[in-house]
Amino acid sequence: MNISNIQAFTNSLPIVNKQQSTADSSFGSLLNQYIQDANGAVKDFESKSLSLAKGEAINLHDVTIAAQKASIAVSLTTQVRDKAVEAYQEMMRMQI
Repeated sequence: MNISNIQAFTNSLPIVNKQQSTADSSFGSLLNQYIQDANGAVKDFESKSLSLAKGEAINLHDVTIAAQKASIAVSLTTQVRDKAVEAYQEMMRMQI
């Protein structure tokens, strides 16, 4: 059994636990990055769906995957926003 190709496959996987510098690890910059990623996913879906509507050579499953990625990204961004607003409102209700 040849397992030499596994290393090439693992090198192409995204790194989840990236170490960020302390200057760039604020909640605002992290939230801004995720919003930009969600916006990129939505723009990718829009461009792929437009290409499909024009009749260009694009696979339907690519458009479907892009639609799901955009949907999940927007849903996650909305949930994070709701939790941030809820936390802000809870802090405003605190007695000092």
